[in-house]
Amino acid sequence: MLNWREIKTENPEIDQLIILSSEKITDFNKWTLAQFIESDDKTKFAYFIHSEETKEASPYLYWIPFLLKDLGIPSDYQEEELPRYLFAFKEILRSYEQRFLLMFRTSQLPGKELFHLDLFLNGTYSRALSLIEGFILLLESKNYMAASHLVRPYLDSFLRLFAAWLVEDPHYFANEVMKGEKVDIFYDSKNEKQRLQDWYLRDKASEEYPWIKDVYNTTSGYIHFSRKHIFNPIVEVNTDDFTIGSYLSKYDSKTVTDLNRIEAVTVMIEISNCILEYAYGWVNKNEG
Repeated sequence: MLNWREIKTENPEIDQLIILSSEKITDFNKWTLAQFIESDDKTKFAYFIHSEETKEASPYLYWIPFLLKDLGIPSDYQEEELPRYLFAFKEILRSYEQRFLLMFRTSQLPGKELFHLDLFLNGTYSRALSLIEGFILLLESKNYMAASHLVRPYLDSFLRLFAAWLVEDPHYFANEVMKGEKVDIFYDSKNEKQRLQDWYLRDKASEEYPWIKDVYNTTSGYIHFSRKHIFNPIVEVNTDDFTIGSYLSKYDSKTVTDLNRIEAVTVMIEISNCILEYAYGWVNKNEG
């Protein structure tokens, strides 16, 4: 879902990451990743474009936000509106395939030196594309239970990328992980007695993104057999005659709602944002 905005009529927010284009197109090869900046005296605006000089927007005519944040539905939504919201959010999640490919292209410019962390990020991008595709296919085949399992490994991708920012030498870390070492043998450079265990990565990342702890804990119930699986087939409880109605199927029971699906999709989008924010941080640092 690409809602292009005209540069001549609407500016991004200061420091916002955006996609620039001379046309309203879906071809990421013709997009440019940029950051909207202002001069020191706050009188001029320009775009910081990697591999190019900082310059004004021409020849670009249109822009869209690179990351789509704070998505949700109105608190006064109507039940019949949920399918429309679900479709819209799935289209947004689909658009992240192009965003990951654009980040990859930006970070792999010809002649640019390649570091171990670049390869680590490439693996993260590849896993992101696979998990997003699988998640959407499962959701659309009415298999929410299987789709929800993919949220946790996707969050895992970000937490392991986040770990590279905690160690003393990110490139050594990336190289060792590439050779098969586990992330939890490394230590936080600012807390030398603390290994980078999953719970610690969860808590540290939650300092920046508070929702991560809840998502981590909730999705643990999908990875390990738990009450979520036990209660999923129960569709009716009759307290008058003490009977339970169960529904066994490989497809969603009626207890799974579009609201559940929307929540899962928006979490996948937020995890994508986390990965891309950190990826841009590395690309920006490497450019400098």
